Amino acid sequence: MTKPTYKSAEAFQGLVNTLREAAEMYLDPDRSGGEIGVIESFRYLLHLTSAATDFYLEGDPERPEFVRMVSPTRKLGGDNPDATYHFARVRPDRSYRISGKRGRECYFSFSVHGRISEDRLGMTAEPLLADVNDRSLTIAPDGSYELILSPDERSGNWIPLAPNAASVIVRHYFEFEQTVTDDPDFRVDLRIEALAAPPVRPPANDADMARRIRDVTAFVRGGTIDLLDLSSLPVPFVSQVANELPQPSGFRASGNASWGAADVLYAMAPFRVEPEQALVMEGTLPPCAFANVVLWSRQMQTFEYRDRRVSLNRKQMVLERDGSYRIVIAHRDPGVPNWLDTENHTEGTIFWRFLLPEVEPAKSKCTLMPLSQVRK
Repeated sequence: MTKPTYKSAEAFQGLVNTLREAAEMYLDPDRSGGEIGVIESFRYLLHLTSAATDFYLEGDPERPEFVRMVSPTRKLGGDNPDATYHFARVRPDRSYRISGKRGRECYFSFSVHGRISEDRLGMTAEPLLADVNDRSLTIAPDGSYELILSPDERSGNWIPLAPNAASVIVRHYFEFEQTVTDDPDFRVDLRIEALAAPPVRPPANDADMARRIRDVTAFVRGGTIDLLDLSSLPVPFVSQVANELPQPSGFRASGNASWGAADVLYAMAPFRVEPEQALVMEGTLPPCAFANVVLWSRQMQTFEYRDRRVSLNRKQMVLERDGSYRIVIAHRDPGVPNWLDTENHTEGTIFWRFLLPEVEPAKSKCTLMPLSQVRK
């Protein structure tokens, strides 16, 4: 008896093959980073698959819902402990209403991203098409607002949907003493709905399931095998020199076709710190809507922030008398304020964010020194 063939089975095998290829890549000794690098790579691969399942397998542009993108147990794309990110799929020929209410955030924004090919999706494959932030929205006295996404121009708060529009990402930034993503009860007031009532969901069918699985595969592949290595590209805000941060610069002007935030200036550099060393960062913060610094793994995942200090926002920083900062990256507590815990990593990434700065942020001075000398 002939076995039936299914497009969804073929698509699923493609996903399995992609996962296998990514796993072999992460086991390559030239790029694994040793035991900790391998462990984090497999965790990242599973986090990526989890996100792809929510975003693309279950995501429905006819009936969109905002999905929480990252959490302490799902990290991807350079996550930020001081921000919440929400994702929804959209169609360029549909119209949508986003509604919500301002809370205690420093800033929030909406960005529409586009799909550039059938076999590529996600963080470095969906360029920014349009965006709006809370400074340019009309917001009611009680903090409530509505925003329309549509291909045709509308009055009031509106974002255009270009012919290749594929997703909308909402960012809320906070400066709390407790990192906001470490609070399981915290929610932002946010929802999305199609303006035209969608039809009844059709029964499951093989072709549709195959398409959804192919999208999951494209996202996983885009975040692993096809992921652009920012450290090897001429991106102004990325330093290729260990322990040396660049001059912060804006994502919008970088030409980077990815899920970056339009109004943020970034500064990114690799760090290398041995167990008896410390990397000291010194500088001043510009007047801005938000600022923080985060430590990432090779996979652009934050280190464990649930019970370690691996990031600092302005509220959490202890500043010097002249208003400057002195931040120490080390394996052990050096007995001074603003210690960032390496979580036993001798290598990782430093990532600064400055949101809507009023003046150009100063380049941070980095000094590698013996851990015993930090207090002196």
